[in-house]
Amino acid sequence: MTTAPACGEARVVALGARRYHVDASPFSEDLRGVLVSDVAVDKAHRVALIMRGAPVIRWFDEQGEAKGAWQLDQMTHGHSACFDAQGRLLVVDSDRHCVHRFGADAQIDTTLGVADEPRWREPFNHPTGVAVAPSGEIFVSDGYGNSHVHRFSAAGRHIASWGSPGEEAGQFSNPHAIAVDADDQVWVVDRENHRVQRFSADGQCCGELRGLHLPTAIAIGRDGIVYVTDQTPRLCAYTPSGQLIGRCRTFGAIGHGLAVDASGDIYVANMMPNCVTRLRRFA
Repeated sequence: MTTAPACGEARVVALGARRYHVDASPFSEDLRGVLVSDVAVDKAHRVALIMRGAPVIRWFDEQGEAKGAWQLDQMTHGHSACFDAQGRLLVVDSDRHCVHRFGADAQIDTTLGVADEPRWREPFNHPTGVAVAPSGEIFVSDGYGNSHVHRFSAAGRHIASWGSPGEEAGQFSNPHAIAVDADDQVWVVDRENHRVQRFSADGQCCGELRGLHLPTAIAIGRDGIVYVTDQTPRLCAYTPSGQLIGRCRTFGAIGHGLAVDASGDIYVANMMPNCVTRLRRFA
């Protein structure tokens, strides 16, 4: 594995014509050395950090000021998260085989899957990622045990699944992360197959991104730009049609979590070293 630079070693990075200042300490709490599995940002610029080592979600505002934490004793392995249009936080618990949706009071209002009941080729067997479509439908990548994507209604009803182990179009090795764009296209990080596959909402493969080394996380900005981390280590940016527009280094060997806020700033949850960096766009 390539050795990555220390968190924040660079001061400015570029993704094509876009320029970013590197903020190695974007939060009021010192999180260096703390294992953050994922980061999510909602429309109100609230930032949620999903902690890997403890069932905790830490909250920050746009300025990086701490706004409390949720102690989630019902969870064991928070792997990834996203917000829906209502500002509810969805969190994947990979080792309990379920996805929880939380209201603002930290109470679970919906659970996808059944805790502690892993299922072969059905939801779930160590799921990895979650994304919400503009329609409110929920898509989950089920990648450590299964090789599937599962589609749910906004109310949590299972609609359909697709995928199988393999290397052909529509198959997966480890679907490790997932995102949905404004056109309801589902982008799935197929990590050990070194690609990202793009699907229609009903599971028809529409294309793929190649030239990646163990892609790990994915996020889509409001302008439709698709961001992918891989273990080169680097961050890649693509147009909505999949054309590469730029690359830069990440600040850990693995950019495990990724989010883009409304202003175009990019948050990366890094591993080895463990840190969170914020790329603040200025051009």
